[in-house]
Amino acid sequence: MTPFASQNMYYHLPVLLLAVSLVYSATRHDRWDRILLEAGGWIFRMVSFLGGLGVALYVLTTFPKLWPYAAGGFAAVMIGYYIVTSPLFRKSAPPKPADPAKK
Repeated sequence: MTPFASQNMYYHLPVLLLAVSLVYSATRHDRWDRILLEAGGWIFRMVSFLGGLGVALYVLTTFPKLWPYAAGGFAAVMIGYYIVTSPLFRKSAPPKPADPAKK
């Protein structure tokens, strides 16, 4: 049997994700159903982020000549996100007419 310290660190990742998600969710909510729902969302977001980061690093190390294209794609996505979410490009709502009954 291998000692605890010599095990692969990735075996502890699911336990760590679960613990961090539950503790963070418990600081925000009091009911168990909401704590578990929020923890599930946090686990999904953390696994998505870490998995995406792992895939990006794998692709960039496997195909080192593609990094300019990856950087350009990332820049294009960020510019598109800025355009979609920026208040400068949002359509403003038309002004509401004044209520004559409030005079």
